Amino acid sequence: MASQKLPSLSRKLLLAFIKSFILPLTLVAIGAFYLFSGYQYQGLKAQAQNNTRLISAYLANYIDDIDDTMKGLYYTPYLQTETDLAALSIADRSRLSLEIGDTLSLTAYSRDDFGDLLFISEGEVLYFNSDNYYRYLPTNQALESRNWYLSALQKKGKIAVTPYESSYQDPKESGGRQRADSFFISRQLKNLHDPDQENVIMVNLNTSFLDSLFSQLDASTPGIVLLTNDNGELIYSSAEVDSGFLNHLDKDSFHYSNRLWLHSSQPLDDFPLNVHVLLSASYIMRQIAAFALICAAGFLAAACIAYLLFKGNDRWIQNPVHHIRSVLKTMEQGNLDARCQPLPISEFQEIGTSVNHMAQKLQEKIHNEYELLIAQKNLQFQALQSQIRPHFIINTIYSFITLNQIGETELLNDCFYRFANILRYVLSKEQETTLGKELDFLDSYCALFHLRFGDRIQYRISCDNALRPLIIPKLLLQPLAENAIIHGIEPSETPCTLEISVEKHGENLYIIIEDSGVGFEPDQLFSSTSIGLKNVENRIQLWNKEVKFYIYRAGGLTIQAIIIPGSVQGGLS
Repeated sequence: MASQKLPSLSRKLLLAFIKSFILPLTLVAIGAFYLFSGYQYQGLKAQAQNNTRLISAYLANYIDDIDDTMKGLYYTPYLQTETDLAALSIADRSRLSLEIGDTLSLTAYSRDDFGDLLFISEGEVLYFNSDNYYRYLPTNQALESRNWYLSALQKKGKIAVTPYESSYQDPKESGGRQRADSFFISRQLKNLHDPDQENVIMVNLNTSFLDSLFSQLDASTPGIVLLTNDNGELIYSSAEVDSGFLNHLDKDSFHYSNRLWLHSSQPLDDFPLNVHVLLSASYIMRQIAAFALICAAGFLAAACIAYLLFKGNDRWIQNPVHHIRSVLKTMEQGNLDARCQPLPISEFQEIGTSVNHMAQKLQEKIHNEYELLIAQKNLQFQALQSQIRPHFIINTIYSFITLNQIGETELLNDCFYRFANILRYVLSKEQETTLGKELDFLDSYCALFHLRFGDRIQYRISCDNALRPLIIPKLLLQPLAENAIIHGIEPSETPCTLEISVEKHGENLYIIIEDSGVGFEPDQLFSSTSIGLKNVENRIQLWNKEVKFYIYRAGGLTIQAIIIPGSVQGGLS
């Protein structure tokens, strides 16, 4: 059965590069874009609100000052007594007009923002300051048809703000562009001695002072200031607008004429006037587009530079791996003179040094064993030669690289120590060892297989501490564990377990290695290619002929057992 295809190191490194750099950089760029956009919009909205508050405060004081001027007529004798205007002679009416004029003239002539100023009582004009007196005569146009007059009466003593008739058109009925040049402020003045008397004072205000005022506002973006009265009529506009634009004043933001407008409004507390400030977001949208372009360019530049660095580091890591693999393959073909060259990475340099040391030790052992011409030593050498396969070392190195790339430093250190212990144990000169050391070696050996196969293999090693001092040939059990993993567990498509247990029953000591893998045929185990098990049998026979070795399959388990009689245990309790 074909072994499972493992991911390549380059693929692992590329995925790690994408996850650790490209993905976070993308998220940071997107987050920065949204934060910058939100900051710009919030700043524009705050600017509109600040302008609205400033304009509202100024207009409230301004209209309050005009209201005080209008209330000044309350101190005239005409509004403090009951006077029948129709019964007055021409001379009396002239004196009355002079009295009212004395109160209003100074204000009328000293203020540039005042256009026309009129005081009307009982339908007659008692005072006027106007370039065109005739247009305000009741005979020219009835007072009942004048919006400013009717609004003043309806307000019953409060300020009324109305548009100038000749310049104002209802935005709901007209699609033309509009801009008011002036507007009216009027109010009714009550005569406490004659409640039925109709007295109205009116001021026609020029909007040029508003144009001058609003031009001084901080306007880094295009904006429009609108004033509407409590009836929704347009009183003032700093720029020409049409009815379609005015229909959106109930929204905080809207699109009109290919522009996004942010709208802020505030009513004056004591007067029937609403202030609207509208700022165009076109400027900040250009800023956002420029920022997005800069972010995209920076992202691409950073990604390209990072990818070039990644490819360089990838080659820096891959080259030592390829070199070690080439040396091991050469050694596998029988050339033990092959050596690893100095490597640029300390971890790989340590592995290369261990491989060189292992090859040197192997050469020394081969030489010594051939020189002595002792069959037992020769069998031990053959057994040792088959213990640690180059594929095991290569796969272990790839596992180390993967752990390093994903940042599992603690696990990587633990595995390095285990691998070093394996090499130290294999390369040690002792031909015999204790059962405890052999089991510790198998624990590290199986742990590296568990690192490679993950949850596909679970192993357990159990031994009573009293049995650990038993002296046995070194690396006697490793081929049994390797055959259980390679022939039984690795081909299996389901998770398997490997259990190594040492038990004493009566005088005999049992070393049992059992696995739940796919199993293997006896013919396969003792074929010419199964050097490991043959060496185990030969070494057992050379060690002591009373020691027995069995392998069989029962209950879905493959069981390998070594039975050591009491006579071989050397007085082990």
